[in-house]
Amino acid sequence: MEKISVIVPIYNVEKYLEKCLTSIINQTYKNLEIILIDDGSKDNSGKIADNFDKKDSRIKVIHKENGGLSSARNIGIENASGEYIGFVDSDDYIKEDMFEVLSNLIIKYKSDISIVSFYEIENGKIIERQYTNEIIKMNKLDGIKQILFDEKIPNYAWNKLYKKELFDNIRYPEGKKFEDISTAYKLVENAKNIVFKDVAEYYYVRREDSITKQKNYENYKDYVNNLLDRYNDLKNIYGEKIKVYNDFGFVKNMLWYYTVLSSYDIKELDIIFSEIYVDLKKIIDNNLDFLNKNLNDYNKKILNYMRNDSKQYRNEVKKLYFDSKK
Repeated sequence: MEKISVIVPIYNVEKYLEKCLTSIINQTYKNLEIILIDDGSKDNSGKIADNFDKKDSRIKVIHKENGGLSSARNIGIENASGEYIGFVDSDDYIKEDMFEVLSNLIIKYKSDISIVSFYEIENGKIIERQYTNEIIKMNKLDGIKQILFDEKIPNYAWNKLYKKELFDNIRYPEGKKFEDISTAYKLVENAKNIVFKDVAEYYYVRREDSITKQKNYENYKDYVNNLLDRYNDLKNIYGEKIKVYNDFGFVKNMLWYYTVLSSYDIKELDIIFSEIYVDLKKIIDNNLDFLNKNLNDYNKKILNYMRNDSKQYRNEVKKLYFDSKK
């Protein structure tokens, strides 16, 4: 049984941390190294981590000055001694057999990355959806296509198990938000084989104070810059091989950027959008049939508004967005 290093970045999560850590130490897969990175918490999170350290010899606690999520993850990677690496965000929790399921998938399908689905928790309730138990084995090119679709296999770090060697030349970008956009595809690109099982093993807790909920210039500047970097990087590496998927992934994520731009008064975001709008519209026009075939009805509406950007359409997007939240 190979050792799995479970990396848990921690910052001001005293309300959630005990549930998270309890779900990890109670895993049916026992050969774990549990690395808790206290990223300069100002609440009792660090003390809670230290208390768990006393309870379980598999736990290692590292206290550091605040440097952000990427910094904490990178410290965890550098201190990991396991053959495999997994991540759990400290405000989330996991099923008791998650790492056993992920490990079995890697062994059975001789893969470098295994992936499972997740539950979304909002206001204490699970957002209902269907899970099929479907298993998909992919080479890295198909894995990148799935990452770009961002549906079955989203960019998140935490619903996956990785061979540690995949991180030999990869770290999370420090000082940036939405860091998974910059990293997930690189890890898949390093892998030979990836396996996904559509079974929910992770509980993703949506918080009002999470990064994705904070609509501000700094966050969304990073968001679009990370998208552009990924788009150009994959364009240079693979060119026509995945062009339609790369175009799709960029446009789909820009729909969310356009929604934020239209729904909140952040003028600086409009400057960024204006700089890329001409190229973005060309990408949309060149892939319109593929986009309309693969986007849901809600996103098709946003796409039409973004493609024909105007003040009136931005107001329509704002209305659509806030109506969807009711």
